Amino acid sequence: MKKVSFYTLGCKLNQAETAILAEQFEQGGYQLVPFGQSSDICIINTCTVTAKSDYRCRQMIRKSKKISPSAKIAVVGCYAQLNPEKIKEIDGVDFILGSDRKFDLLKIFEEGDRKSKPLLLPSDNDLFLSPGAGDFWDHTRAFVKIQDGCDSFCSYCTVPLARGRSRSDDLNFIFKRTRELAERGHQEIVLTGVHIGRYGQDLTPPKSLLDVLKKLESIENLKRIRLSSLEPLEVNDDLLHWIGESEKICHHFHIPLQSGDDEILKQMNRNYDSKTIGRILEKIKSILPDCGLGTDVIVGFPGETVEHFQNTVRLVEETPFTYLHVFSFSPRPGTKAATFRNRVIPKEIKRRSEILRGIGRSKKYNFYKGLIDKNLKVLWEEKQRGDWMFGFSGNYARVRTKSNPEFMNKFGMVEIKAAEPDFVTGDVIQE
Repeated sequence: MKKVSFYTLGCKLNQAETAILAEQFEQGGYQLVPFGQSSDICIINTCTVTAKSDYRCRQMIRKSKKISPSAKIAVVGCYAQLNPEKIKEIDGVDFILGSDRKFDLLKIFEEGDRKSKPLLLPSDNDLFLSPGAGDFWDHTRAFVKIQDGCDSFCSYCTVPLARGRSRSDDLNFIFKRTRELAERGHQEIVLTGVHIGRYGQDLTPPKSLLDVLKKLESIENLKRIRLSSLEPLEVNDDLLHWIGESEKICHHFHIPLQSGDDEILKQMNRNYDSKTIGRILEKIKSILPDCGLGTDVIVGFPGETVEHFQNTVRLVEETPFTYLHVFSFSPRPGTKAATFRNRVIPKEIKRRSEILRGIGRSKKYNFYKGLIDKNLKVLWEEKQRGDWMFGFSGNYARVRTKSNPEFMNKFGMVEIKAAEPDFVTGDVIQE
């Protein structure tokens, strides 16, 4: 039996698509092995959100060749879609497949080994493709792709170039795949896509993200549903009230902010201002007071002055975010922002990023301290580390307790006793 390994860079959507590839290869008679072990085929699913992502992609291609010198190397996904010629220059790459063509990979391998220059197949990204539930062989939670592509064209972002326009999966197919994953024993399902708040707007008749949640809640074996990133204006009253009444949907939103300054937001082509963000977050906390709130912030966007940055700092400090992802701006070829002048120097970007990361650490720690003496329902999903094991609550608190192999992939009520900067510690009071 031939062995295949995978390495995934980037978002939850990439993880969902890697799982679909893994399922295809397993059904095709291949043995799945962890990346880092010798394999006959190594598949690298790539990201191109930042220049650092591009660098990591090239780095992992070279690393995979060192691990398995005789392996066939396939590079797929967003970086392969937008930069195939750069990948082609790396010695040892056999296949370069774009965003959607990755799902043709097994068929290509079955047609026989190639001994010539790399096969290069970019995607047209016209159709929604998700051919299977996916094999999440090393995860307790699973990811379900419900949407792909984006119509927003933020000035800094390559995603519409790499993945095409927004398109949605059929609701019945989503239900079928989610039920299958729940029957396999996955206790939590994460709904993912590029822009899941746009789900269903391209369907006839139109559907919505709320339609998906209502449909999936009827799956008896499914215990928990989590949403991936959701744009600010897509968090509406109907969605919030449904989640507030639900026993399955997590009280957790990841809402990209990107900047807290109105002028910079306009240059980014974001469709909201700082006051709107504040109102949305206040509404979330009023309906879901225990909600975990994460965000993304881009630092050093062209033209970002000290005053602009301070506006971002002020907004982040004043709003109830519980964790931050901070990204340094890097100009992406093909985007409008790549042509903007008044670049912020790297040293200043680094300084500002550290300020925001410090605020993020403080907000996360304060959120965790506020959980002491409270009871949380936790899904135990991380492997044991010495005497401890870890899991996550519905509001995305990372929880630690004394290790017990019987807890894995099960829910338990936990009384929180102490808080650390990166986790809380508690005692299981109900298995």
